[in-house]
Amino acid sequence: MNVGGRLRRGLIFTGVAGVALVALGGAGALLLGSHHAPPPLGLSSPAAQSSVSSADGVWTVGAGSQVGYRAMEKFINQPAATEAVARTSKVTGGLQIVGTGTSMMATGIHFSADLASLQSQDRYANYQVYQRDFFVRSIYLQTDTYPTAEFKADSVAIPTGIGTAPIAVSVPGSLTVHGVSRPVTAGFQVQLNGAGVEVAGSMKVDMRDYGIEVPDISFTTAQPQVVIEYHLLLVHS
Repeated sequence: MNVGGRLRRGLIFTGVAGVALVALGGAGALLLGSHHAPPPLGLSSPAAQSSVSSADGVWTVGAGSQVGYRAMEKFINQPAATEAVARTSKVTGGLQIVGTGTSMMATGIHFSADLASLQSQDRYANYQVYQRDFFVRSIYLQTDTYPTAEFKADSVAIPTGIGTAPIAVSVPGSLTVHGVSRPVTAGFQVQLNGAGVEVAGSMKVDMRDYGIEVPDISFTTAQPQVVIEYHLLLVHS
């Protein structure tokens, strides 16, 4: 029995396997390092000087508004999770502001986003994430049946002193996704910006609470917690 030959072959095999593992790890690290996700949606800074003479009346969603989600996912052969980000500019709705001065209320709050038009905003240097959009929309969100997400709230008091500096408003309401409505509290940062009202914020949800299966595709697996983010530019109707 050639013990020396077996030992040499074993050492060669071990060395090749080690090199392969290092190469895979390096490729995974390269993929992770090539990932770029946009920052969270937020207010313009600084805001343009306001020309709003009165906030009273109906305000509707204007051009440039966006709604989207952020979720952690792990791509195949990737050493760690990264942030999947998708957004749509197809947003509608609005609210009415009643009262003046120190006593203002926003009523009839209703915003709707077209989930079928969500498009990924994060990028890998060597991967096309548009494939994720197809699976998320068709299999998990089932946008053919449930094309929109809606947030509704009856009313909320508007803090005094709204201007070109942001103020914080928490709005209890309901979120409807995938045919399921659940109570949520949306956090808003609000400021006047030029001739409009600018609103930005986010809320955290668990997709399982809305009957949505957690995405587990051949090339990526997601985590169930999702951050819904929004940047709304409201114009006076």
